[in-house]
Amino acid sequence: MNQVPTDCQDNLVRILRRAICDYGMNHIETARGYGCSELQLGAALRQLFESGVVKREDLIIQTKVAPFATAKEFRETLDRSLSLLQVDYVDLFAFHGMNMPHQYGWVFENGDAGNNMDVVKEYVAAGKIRHVGFSTHGPQDLIRRCIETDAFEYVNLHYHFCGSYTTTGIGPEKGNLGNLRLLNQKDMGVFVISPYDKGGKLYEPSNKLRSLILPDMEPMAFGSAWLWNHGELDGGKEPSKVHTIVCGAARPADLDQPAVAAYLQSTEESSQLAKVRSVLSRLETAAKEGHDGDTDWLETCYEGVPKSNTSKHTVEHNQIVWCYNVIKSYGLLQFAKDRYGSLEGNRSKWDDSLPTLEEKYKKVGLGGWGFVPGLSLVPGQDYSDDFEKVPEKNKEKVRKAEEFVLEYCAKRPAKKAKSNDEEKKDEGDGEKKKEEEETKEGEEPRIPFEWQTAYEMKPWADWPDRP
Repeated sequence: MNQVPTDCQDNLVRILRRAICDYGMNHIETARGYGCSELQLGAALRQLFESGVVKREDLIIQTKVAPFATAKEFRETLDRSLSLLQVDYVDLFAFHGMNMPHQYGWVFENGDAGNNMDVVKEYVAAGKIRHVGFSTHGPQDLIRRCIETDAFEYVNLHYHFCGSYTTTGIGPEKGNLGNLRLLNQKDMGVFVISPYDKGGKLYEPSNKLRSLILPDMEPMAFGSAWLWNHGELDGGKEPSKVHTIVCGAARPADLDQPAVAAYLQSTEESSQLAKVRSVLSRLETAAKEGHDGDTDWLETCYEGVPKSNTSKHTVEHNQIVWCYNVIKSYGLLQFAKDRYGSLEGNRSKWDDSLPTLEEKYKKVGLGGWGFVPGLSLVPGQDYSDDFEKVPEKNKEKVRKAEEFVLEYCAKRPAKKAKSNDEEKKDEGDGEKKKEEEETKEGEEPRIPFEWQTAYEMKPWADWPDRP
């Protein structure tokens, strides 16, 4: 703790006081992979417990540890987590990132290296872990495979009004709806990850999205209410309730909008449901208009489009088509740029010179690669061999959708500085310049007002806010 600034730790204590004492938010979620989060939370919670402000039994504390290739490594990391948190037990423990088949193997089928799950069972028997779950950014079928083991009691899942993040477009329900229903059938807990960020960057909405959600509510309130009312919105075909959603906070005020949304849900549930339905109607109309009335595209655009684990080029085509759709439908340009940026980050670590896919995975890191799997596009590359199962009517549209994402979401090379001689030549040649609206090399394309940011409430701005 001697490396944590005092004002930083004091800020965390204020956040916890606001959450627990003022707003009744009693579920604290962290992870070994979240930097010094466990260290700081452990010290802050100990302070609150010892002062009598909060009782341990009144909280639900959850931490997460990624699967490891050996039970020994996993045990050491789990021990470190529990030590940092300074608690005798955690209410919830999740395997952090059941994203790829090899991670499933480390947990359940790890031979002489030892199953990670066997370690967790020891901690459960000792009373140090009360309930076991997993978090995931993985493909729909792997998530279902994990659920069907009946080894887990809850899942931290991506599921949002605009898509299911890395699972968008995949499987019979084109995302995680089928898994959500399965979790309900098995009476398992549903914890939705990142509703305000991966659910559309609702703390930084586009002008278009905000205008579609107003006057009924603000975007963060809508994202919350859509999830809390999902069981009703799904039409009652099968149970599909969401039990918990999470909010990241870098200052106490970051909790205000989620708290207001929760208060309205608990006191005005029927009117909130009506407002969500009203917003959904406008969003549906906007999606149709954004795609020039092409409802067939909206219904079939993901057919045959591969995810990275089935792409011949390891490209995350499903997410790229999703980026196109949410920009055209709701103006979510900044959100789409963030999503595409994670794929570009993977591309920057990828080594195509290695002969096998396994070697490429290993160089990236088998533990980290699966967090947000998949690569960005290579400009000019032909991906037609990835689209063999795409309906003929959609192939050209998919290609154009990906070109659109390259134009608006891909990072551009820094503009090359001109020499004095080149500048003088430009001044003297008298050629007519292209119109301002045209994109110049190294420059961003012109952005329509509807796609621009309405306001920003970024929860992880440098704390506390500086003038």
